[in-house]
Amino acid sequence: MCRKLVLVFAVFFIIAKIHAQYPVAAIPDSLRKDTRVVTRLSEKIFEIRSPGKATVHEHYVYTILNETGKNFGGYYTDYDRFKSINDLTGTLYDASGKEIKHIKKKDFADVTGSGDETLMTDTRYKEYNFGYGVYPYTVEFEEDYDLNGIRDIPDWVPQEGSGISVQESRFMLMAPADYNVRYKAFNYKSDPVMGDKSGKKTYTWEVKNLAHIDKEVLSPIWHELVPYVMMAPSEFEAEGYKGNMATWLDFGKFINTLLQGKNALPDAVKQKVHELTDNVKDPKEKIKLLYSYLQQNTRYISIQLGIGGWQPFDANYVYTKKYGDCKALSNFMVALLNEAGIKANYVVIRAGDNAAPLIKDFPCSQFNHATVCVPMQKDTMWLECTSQTLPAGYIGDFTGNREALMIDETGGHVISTKRYASKDNQTITHVSGKIDETGKLTADIVTRYTGIDYYDTHAEATELSKDDQLRLLKEEINLATYDVPGFSYDDHKDENPYIDERVQVTADGCASVTGKRMFFTPNFLSQSGVRLEADDKRKFDVVYKNDFTHIDTLQFQVPGGYSIEAMPKDVTIANEFGNYEIHFKVDADKVYVNRKYERSANRFPPAKYNDLVKFYDNMYKADRSKIVFVKKDS
Repeated sequence: MCRKLVLVFAVFFIIAKIHAQYPVAAIPDSLRKDTRVVTRLSEKIFEIRSPGKATVHEHYVYTILNETGKNFGGYYTDYDRFKSINDLTGTLYDASGKEIKHIKKKDFADVTGSGDETLMTDTRYKEYNFGYGVYPYTVEFEEDYDLNGIRDIPDWVPQEGSGISVQESRFMLMAPADYNVRYKAFNYKSDPVMGDKSGKKTYTWEVKNLAHIDKEVLSPIWHELVPYVMMAPSEFEAEGYKGNMATWLDFGKFINTLLQGKNALPDAVKQKVHELTDNVKDPKEKIKLLYSYLQQNTRYISIQLGIGGWQPFDANYVYTKKYGDCKALSNFMVALLNEAGIKANYVVIRAGDNAAPLIKDFPCSQFNHATVCVPMQKDTMWLECTSQTLPAGYIGDFTGNREALMIDETGGHVISTKRYASKDNQTITHVSGKIDETGKLTADIVTRYTGIDYYDTHAEATELSKDDQLRLLKEEINLATYDVPGFSYDDHKDENPYIDERVQVTADGCASVTGKRMFFTPNFLSQSGVRLEADDKRKFDVVYKNDFTHIDTLQFQVPGGYSIEAMPKDVTIANEFGNYEIHFKVDADKVYVNRKYERSANRFPPAKYNDLVKFYDNMYKADRSKIVFVKKDS
């Protein structure tokens, strides 16, 4: 009788588990409050079988609490010649934990990795989204795959974004006893749990019950805020290429093996190089001529085939096809320069204006882009080979202000790219306008952009249609209603380029007329739009990322017969957050405004945040200062 009873309870337990696997009610209130997604379980087991082989198991369970977390209701994964998916499943549960739907590998859509700028790739994707809109609900996904080639080991970031709490997350790395595993932990206080499994050493990192984090304004990059472990091999192998990344020098040696034999130019290209440069003495002029040749005869297209994620197509391929990805174009540019007798270096870098900084003391693949540097006698010239419009020597915030890995014949060397300081990143605006008796404004605006500020305006001027340019202009000016009768761009290309934007503006009701009085806010163009809320519980540092200087000179003519009734006071603020000043002057029927705001990249402790709030608040108010005119009696 007892055995039967035990059997009944066992069957009941299995049925209950199947039908109530992940009830939302089981989540602690502390993990649900003000949260969009709860990671019930995130588990990855990365088993290294040899320097070139690995097996991986991934298991994720997410409870989506509201619509802001709906993107977690789906799953996608890639595969290629390096990665083969063995099994892939997904399950949908309702709020009580009852299973609603189960899918297998065949149910996932299979899509190509090719797209707008990706011409060729052997990467494909498996993807599926349950599209379930009855909140809260839970999804579960499991994947098993093999890696034929280990170029890196994935980082462990259990908390994937703001508004996500974590009930349980772990990462287990398994490796042969003689395999040199390297790791670097951030915001993880203990060492990994070491063990042995099936004759292999294991490293396990685990967290439980992490409350969600709301990313604060001007906060550091995400990886500084949450537990984060970087991992990397030392000896590794992919598609017959062997390497070591224990040091930057060794990692550069591996990249050198990928570059070998890729820089041979066809005779026709060699002849062109000498035709362009043999009679030119200035090395910089030679560089500019060859960079212009590259821009005029090639275009950027992403090509990701096999080890092509790291290895460029050869110079002859670029010449024949007239296109290439960042690696191929950079390799081609180096070959052109070398043919002209100019030493140039291939560089790998993490590109993008929000890219995380290079972790210099942990050599591994931290890069997503290739570019070129040309060491000169007094400085270094940088060349962004994927652009058909940027001037030679200019890289902006796409790859500027960071560290990268330069490759030479001896290996890899960490170097700094071009630095753009506050004096370089300037937006200088001159406004000449007129206000009529109805309050209508007519103005000519000339703005010069330099340094990093040049980058976006140059892109607008060279890549967008006139209609899109006009649309952006109409979004940038702080007037309720206005028209832009005309605009133009004058692009001055050099190592330190600038672009002049000329805009004509007319705006009815720019000044408000009430009876005898006219109310006018002269600084309509560069008003600070930032107002921060005070926070006595600020957790994270305040980070100023970029340096810049903004200077505005405005002059307006007001209609005759008006005199000043109220004039705003000049404001000058100078502190650790920046230097701001605005000055007002009226002379006869002319209004003059001079404004300057400059700041430098910096970092401040949380205790300084409320002082920053006051700084922004004072700027906000000063920028909206009004002048009141009163009409003289006839």
